[in-house]
Amino acid sequence: MPVNHTAPQGGVLSGANPATFNSTDPIVLFVIQATIIIVTCRLLAIPLAKLKQPRVIAEVLGGIILGPSVMGRIPNYMDTIFPTASLPYLNLIATIGLVFFLFQVGLEVDVKLIKRDVRKSLTVGIMGMALPFAMGVAVSYGLYRLQNDPTIPFGSYLLFLGVAMSITAFPVLARILAELRLLKTSVGAITMSAGLLNDCTAWVLLALVVALLNASGGLTALWVFLCAIAFSLLLIFIVGPLYHRLCLHTGSYDNGPTPLVMTVTLLMVLISAFVTDIIGIHPIFGGFLAGVIIPHERGLAVKITEKIEDIINIVFLPLYFALSGLKTQIGLLDTGEIWGYVFLVIFVACFGKITGCTAAAKINGMNWRESFTVGFLMNCKGLVELIVLNIGKDAGVLNDQTFVIMVVMAIVTTCMTTPAVLWLYPESYQRQRARELGEAGSKSPMEAISPQEPNEETYRLMVTLNKLETVPAMMVLIQMLQHDANSERRRRRSHQHPQRWPLVQLQVHALRLIELTQRSSAVMKIQDSDTLERDPVLSVFRTFAKLSGIRLQDDVNITTPTEFPNVVTDTAQDERVNAIILPWQLLSKDWTGKVNEDLLEGSSEFSKEAMDGARDAVFVRRVLENSRHTVAVLVDRGYTKTAYSKTILVPFIGGSDDREAIKFALRMQTDGAKIVILRFVKEELNQGNEKKSPHSNVASSRNPSVLSIQTYLQEIDAVASDQTFFDTLTEDGVIRDGHEVSHDTIPEHEEYIQDLPQCQTIKITKVKQQIATFVDGLQESDLVIVGRRRLDTDKATLESGVSEAGKTLGGVAQIIMSMRASLLVVQAAPGSENITEYA
Repeated sequence: MPVNHTAPQGGVLSGANPATFNSTDPIVLFVIQATIIIVTCRLLAIPLAKLKQPRVIAEVLGGIILGPSVMGRIPNYMDTIFPTASLPYLNLIATIGLVFFLFQVGLEVDVKLIKRDVRKSLTVGIMGMALPFAMGVAVSYGLYRLQNDPTIPFGSYLLFLGVAMSITAFPVLARILAELRLLKTSVGAITMSAGLLNDCTAWVLLALVVALLNASGGLTALWVFLCAIAFSLLLIFIVGPLYHRLCLHTGSYDNGPTPLVMTVTLLMVLISAFVTDIIGIHPIFGGFLAGVIIPHERGLAVKITEKIEDIINIVFLPLYFALSGLKTQIGLLDTGEIWGYVFLVIFVACFGKITGCTAAAKINGMNWRESFTVGFLMNCKGLVELIVLNIGKDAGVLNDQTFVIMVVMAIVTTCMTTPAVLWLYPESYQRQRARELGEAGSKSPMEAISPQEPNEETYRLMVTLNKLETVPAMMVLIQMLQHDANSERRRRRSHQHPQRWPLVQLQVHALRLIELTQRSSAVMKIQDSDTLERDPVLSVFRTFAKLSGIRLQDDVNITTPTEFPNVVTDTAQDERVNAIILPWQLLSKDWTGKVNEDLLEGSSEFSKEAMDGARDAVFVRRVLENSRHTVAVLVDRGYTKTAYSKTILVPFIGGSDDREAIKFALRMQTDGAKIVILRFVKEELNQGNEKKSPHSNVASSRNPSVLSIQTYLQEIDAVASDQTFFDTLTEDGVIRDGHEVSHDTIPEHEEYIQDLPQCQTIKITKVKQQIATFVDGLQESDLVIVGRRRLDTDKATLESGVSEAGKTLGGVAQIIMSMRASLLVVQAAPGSENITEYA
């Protein structure tokens, strides 16, 4: 293709073709190339992510598609988009990006991971390299004959093939473990430490191989390798301590890396790459060594990674793998012999790695299922393998045909990792294994804090913390529950009715949910225990629990948002909690508008716009659908403006969810809270002793898009159970029906009687007026507690004209969601029909 050496002054206005490469202005074609590469890789990543495949697979496949194997078959495509004259510029940018990516890989190297269990790490790491290395050396003889290039020394060739067969991609491995929630398991711990050791050893061996390839003789290769070792020691023992002092002087450990520290860091990466390149080793080793010496204290390595990772992972890496795809010609696999070598290489790579690591894990006391899981995880090749292969291709060790064979092996071994692990080590088996190990141990630290009184029961409450903004409302809610558990009123009730009103000791399990993004820093945070300990959300909550005297147990889980519901339900089941509280943060809207008739019908567009957070709705809905425990969803609209709610309003229509809502309200009874229960009942007519059908009240309103209170009356089919529930509460002096109070069991103190929750019985025909009356008087600091009250038989009503919040939180919440008060929506645990267990 012709190449222009001067740029037209008018650009496209002068008739210039922007796709024509111009050596004086290469940026134009580079932008076209980069855009095509990045968009292609991102589009491929979408379906592959649903198959739980790492992003590197999309980048490699994207490069192959854009290369001569697929798109290259289009006439003039390669000459137009990827002309030969433009490739050096593209290669320069990709190599710079690769150097900084290896710096990022070095940042992930934390010696503390290996120190967790040195014996197991060494055993799995060594056996996981020795066997595949030996088998790689064996198969290299056949590949060397296939390549038929006598200019390549066989010794260097077999060393290179051995390294390529035995390597484990630590960055991809860490990502897979994090997404599968295995990092905190014994399998994840031993795999991470062994994978890190394996990765570092492979880079050292690869440096040796590159030194042998680039040197003119054996003595020169020895000097190259010794110079590399000397430079590594210089970085570790001289540059590293100086860098540490600089970070202390600038306060970078506490406040994050300053511009000066980042300048020094980036210059150190470039200079290290320069040194390793001029001494005869690839520049990427300099980037890797620069990353290794960065301190991990107080999360400094994580903070530096956060500053550079986006430009590396979004721009530079796709460019590099696109160049790799340009070298990959799938069409060269054109004979039966070649395909035989493809299957042989895949078998040798998998068999050697899986067998060696599985045997080592079994020797270290793991069962067979766990051992095979370790083996398949360590078999992940990923992007590190592809980098190694490209180094071999550029050095002339691999020809085009052998390169394609090895690339196919890398793709297959990486793709098979996640499905194999999901089959071998499913979540059900993980929970079973955790219970087996837990039963053999002692009680958890939280349960052993203080002895319980003879008539004391434990109420285990789990709260989920995903944002700092939701913490204040959670703290106020827990504070009210704690006050009731310690109140004198509770002790008097327990003395009179020990079976029905036992003393309750509140235990809180705080589950901190952190989103696992595509960024490498997210995985590093999981590995860095110091970073998790300094998490601001948990730090605030721990301080609150300590000051309030609340027994707290906290847990941090970093996973993908789609796994959040599973984490919540699994943790609740493992901890055997009584109830779960989920926060739901509204969009920033003004909630001071006056309630109108449309609002009462639940058809307000204003409420839909503010409440439709599809992502939060899916999370909350999945927890509500899958949980075996009582779940409460807290919608905060200013709940923390006063110490306690002035009014707690509980609309009661009937059913287990509404009864559970009253139980929550009774647990929150404090001296500063006024609890009002609105009990709605069907209106009976005395004519012929027949009851008026609730449908007659809505005969004129058949619009399925309107969620009215009457629609949900169809669910009332347990009136006797509800009546017994209220009779019990009244007889025990827990609530007062209007001004009628039973004095059989209530202490004769007028103050105590006035503080009792008031229950008002309202005929159903007055429901709208009654709600409007209370809505107008409620403030942001007040709280409305309602039952979720799902109506599965009326799906058309639920799916037509209803906001995401209405579908998730239920019909009653949909009706009153636009009032100014905060909202607590309660769903009872399945099978919780024992009406006396409301304490």
